[in-house]
Amino acid sequence: MSSFAIRNPYFIVVICLIVLILGGVAVATLPVDLFPRINIPVVVVATFYSGMPPQEIEAGISSRLERYFTLADGIEHIESRSLAGVSIVRLYFQPGTNADSAASNVANIAMSNLRKLPQGTLPPVVMKFDASSLPVCLVTAKGEGLSEATIRDIVAVPVRNQVAGVAGASMAQPFGGRVRQVMVYAQPEKLEAFKLSPMDVVRAINNSNVVLPAGDVRIGPVDYNLYSNSMIEEVPDINQVPIKRSGSALVTIGDIGHAVDGEALQYNVVRIDGQRSVYFPVLKLGGDANTIAVVDGVRERLKGLVDVPKELKTGVVFDQSLFVKSSIETLLHEGGIGLVLTSVMVLLFLGSFRATIAVCLSIPLSALGTFLVLWLGGNTINTMVLGGLALAFSRIIDNSVIVLENVYRHLEMGATSVVAAEKGGHEVTLPVLSATLTTVVVFFPVVLLYGVSKFLFTAMALAVSIALFVSYAVALTVVPVFAARYIHPHAGHSNKVHAIFQHGLNKVLNAYERMARAALRAPGTVLIATLALSAATLVVWPRIGQSFFPRTDAAQFVANVKAPTGTRIEDTEKKIARVEDIIRKIVDPKDLDVIVSNIGVTPGMSSIYSQSTGQHSSVVQAAFKEDHKIGSYEYMRRVRKALSEQLPEVTTFFQSGGLVDSVLNMGVAAPIDIQISSSDIRGAHRVAADIASHVRDLREVEQVFIPQDVDSPVLRLNVNRTRASAAGLEQREVVSNVITALTSNQMIAPGFWVDPKSGRDYLLTVQYPENQVRNTLDLRSIPLHAPGTMEPTRLDTIA
Repeated sequence: MSSFAIRNPYFIVVICLIVLILGGVAVATLPVDLFPRINIPVVVVATFYSGMPPQEIEAGISSRLERYFTLADGIEHIESRSLAGVSIVRLYFQPGTNADSAASNVANIAMSNLRKLPQGTLPPVVMKFDASSLPVCLVTAKGEGLSEATIRDIVAVPVRNQVAGVAGASMAQPFGGRVRQVMVYAQPEKLEAFKLSPMDVVRAINNSNVVLPAGDVRIGPVDYNLYSNSMIEEVPDINQVPIKRSGSALVTIGDIGHAVDGEALQYNVVRIDGQRSVYFPVLKLGGDANTIAVVDGVRERLKGLVDVPKELKTGVVFDQSLFVKSSIETLLHEGGIGLVLTSVMVLLFLGSFRATIAVCLSIPLSALGTFLVLWLGGNTINTMVLGGLALAFSRIIDNSVIVLENVYRHLEMGATSVVAAEKGGHEVTLPVLSATLTTVVVFFPVVLLYGVSKFLFTAMALAVSIALFVSYAVALTVVPVFAARYIHPHAGHSNKVHAIFQHGLNKVLNAYERMARAALRAPGTVLIATLALSAATLVVWPRIGQSFFPRTDAAQFVANVKAPTGTRIEDTEKKIARVEDIIRKIVDPKDLDVIVSNIGVTPGMSSIYSQSTGQHSSVVQAAFKEDHKIGSYEYMRRVRKALSEQLPEVTTFFQSGGLVDSVLNMGVAAPIDIQISSSDIRGAHRVAADIASHVRDLREVEQVFIPQDVDSPVLRLNVNRTRASAAGLEQREVVSNVITALTSNQMIAPGFWVDPKSGRDYLLTVQYPENQVRNTLDLRSIPLHAPGTMEPTRLDTIA
């Protein structure tokens, strides 16, 4: 190899230029991320049935889907969450499974079994994720003078639509704010006076607000498109919708109530620094996505928003790319220091500036060659790859130093530069290859790893191996060519600095020789001292902490806070306000950046990305400034202690919230996740509570958290079907009337209304106005009107 390189120096130069150019292109275009791609696909299937309680969601939808999905290939395990009106099934596939194929297979299975789900179940939504599909930032929105409904409406459509064009980014559904909704408020006493029920109002609106495409008509030489006013165009027009004829007069919606362009009842509240606001998470999807580019792209899009009011203020918080940038910059900084120190040591030992250049050429060429191979292989620049390069730097130089020292040996023996370079490289070809293979084979056991660790350490091993093989080629080609051209006999070894260093080095070598001779004269003493030192290390070993990955300060923390089950969202918000006040008192104002609280959960697409389980549950995130003086883990400990003392009625669970922990935990809140499976959910919860009490007693355990709730307060309506039938009432009529009168869930939705200005469609809902917030329960006050009857039936006579 050395002989070929010396005979064809220009070919070697061209190859080096190609590596430099393409390597630079690779560095500029490779995705930059915290960790390498983790190909453990996760497919999420979300299914919605408005108003269905969690128990029936679990029995009728979640459990059935789990059984159906066993037909899919490569499933490692299945998990599910059943909330009110929402079923979320997560399918974890075996590492290496094709994510697109898995998602397509699951979608086909879900749709083919839709008919077996309860009638009225909406078609499942299938989405693919992986361990790195996590929020990289939050886009917040607030505005003085804008209502919550207006802010949410703007964020949900124009803002998200304009930001969605960022490559590699996925925009989740917005959290917080009020949902715009057309409300028909029916007065109970007027309904009773006209012998009507809420279902009569629903049927009237359904019959008067329909989509009826009329087609076209040909009149004379012209073909006209035919349109009708079958859809109600303005909200006030709803008041003119007839319900029934009473004598010679019509009873309209306006006679029994009124329609308003209003808001749905709120089940999700977002607070940003104490102010009600809206935000949506931005996720990085796919291994080709660049975390830094995604966040920077989002920031640029937010600067150029159009068709939004000037009062709307948007921002980016919890920017995870800052941590990625910091990690990359730190590694590059340390690598640069290592390169300088290595150059200095080579210069001191060899005493030749030209020889130092020859050795140091191997570092940039090997690094760029490594990036080029990674680029061709579809990999990314990440901390594991850079860490592998940092480990390989010393061995990269060793290969070149071995060749160069042998070249110097031949020069000192009187050979010419060309002969010395050729023989010096040829003689150490096999020894250098053996040393390279010895280092590479150390990383072979990573192929035996599994899970997240396999993808992490495989990337490191790959970077080290590629760098060493590239350095081997550089040492046996570039170094001999350089030596043959620029290093001559007796070059170097003559400067004063080198002479002083060699003099000091000789003293150290002489001292070492004396120590070695003394050790050989007293082998027993050396053996006893070695054993004593080994025993001392065994004593210290248990005191050293153990962790899969070094703990990193993510400059934030996340607190899952749960009030007593069944707490209304208004009361939960008051408790969260106290939590925020405690955080502000404990965290230095100079360190605190922002506090974002997400309270409750909406039974919709946003529930896929939420850790909350109901109106009593919330997530509080606190972000610190980059130059914060006290670590996030210390603040976390202080806040947790203060909450346990000042708010003992709430349950908390703290986590760092950083990308490192989220990826290592596969998106789960804690590194250790104990799961209890049983058909008896209450029995399983009792077992979980018993296990949790024992785990809390362990000295090494800091927190234990059971996210599921099984004690939600409920009202059960048992209808006597015989009595209801005798009164002319069907089960659907009874339940619908009771739901309208009692619940704040606004269950009766007679369709949707299309805004003629924006073209967007909004839900249209019927509800009793005075029952939006109910503080008392009087079942006898609920009138039930059977079709064709004059007098209402009391609920307590049939249920």
